[in-house]
Amino acid sequence: MSRTQWSINEEQGYEVLQGENEFICVRLVPERGGKIVSLVDKRTGREWIHRTNRPWAPLQYGMNWGDGDQGGWDEMFPTIEPCPCPDVPWQDKHFPDHGEVWCMPWTYVIEGGSLWLNVEGRQVPYRFSKKVSLSNSELRLDYQVENPTQHPFSYLWAAHPLLSIRAGMKLEVPTSLGAIEIAYSHGERLGRPFERNTFPFAAGRDGAVIDLSILEDQDMNAAEKYYFTDRLQEGDVRLTDPLSGEGIVFHFSPDEVPYLAMWAHYGAFGDYTFAVEPATGYMDSVHRAHGLGKTKQVLPGARNTWNLRVTLADRRS
Repeated sequence: MSRTQWSINEEQGYEVLQGENEFICVRLVPERGGKIVSLVDKRTGREWIHRTNRPWAPLQYGMNWGDGDQGGWDEMFPTIEPCPCPDVPWQDKHFPDHGEVWCMPWTYVIEGGSLWLNVEGRQVPYRFSKKVSLSNSELRLDYQVENPTQHPFSYLWAAHPLLSIRAGMKLEVPTSLGAIEIAYSHGERLGRPFERNTFPFAAGRDGAVIDLSILEDQDMNAAEKYYFTDRLQEGDVRLTDPLSGEGIVFHFSPDEVPYLAMWAHYGAFGDYTFAVEPATGYMDSVHRAHGLGKTKQVLPGARNTWNLRVTLADRRS
């Protein structure tokens, strides 16, 4: 196993933490929501995280995600869509766009080869943590949410890794998945919100058949998000570049993270990226997910844990 080294750097006035071993290098910004801003395969030099040319302007609690730099890998918690908290006694509390933690500063500590990051809830008392560690060509993220109150707390967590992509890359999901529900489709190319379709061959509004498993060109003027309707039985998703043989693989437990969404941004609003989004709840509102019985809940005085492992693969993997 290759040993991990951590260093502290500076970029655009922010402290940037860099962890690397022989195979991969990851960079995070604690003050900007613990965001991952780079994930490089050192064997090939490939950067897997999408960055924009927008400056890292200061983040404000409750701001719209689109007013930020719109790049990197943020943590979405305890919701994605702005909504009220579904739990007693916090029904009058409202969670902002893309949740709370992405726009708040996190504290951190480096212990041995691992990085621990923590943030406290603003609307509801909770403590959200992630441990970042490397093992050969794998990035491992261990998550934890603690509830210090006397009331159950419902939450929706989703990974939001905006990836650096090219047209023709291949998306592979568990074979048990098929039906999808539309959360958003620019110009209703795949249908209106909450309409159903089928992966990978979706019927577009203009009659065209769209292969969702093949990433499209930057000039498609498309942007879509969809959830697989069924709870996961397997937790492995792969995105592969057929030209280079490189790929990125997401591994997670379907018991802990039972839902899966995809966000495809093919130039509709200027950017070109794709995100694989494992999630603990179904669709983007924790309030709606709670009503459907499709979200996680941490009990009074308890903690919930889950993890996400990301492997960078090349022809030798």
